[in-house]
Amino acid sequence: MAQLDVRACVLEEWFRLPESRRRHPTDAVAFAFRILRERPDLIGTARDISHESIVKWLLPHIHATGAG
Repeated sequence: MAQLDVRACVLEEWFRLPESRRRHPTDAVAFAFRILRERPDLIGTARDISHESIVKWLLPHIHATGAG
């Protein structure tokens, strides 16, 4: 599976989570670890995909609430 396909699948799984579980960078970190552990089929043979690369994909999609 190409890296772009893997990224699309990971993002699809991310957006299936409720918004309350996508608010903080720590949510992205925990999600990346969980995906690598529980869904190795998503990564497949793309060995160059790491925890850090998954977190980088997720960070632009954090739905943090504004302080104030």
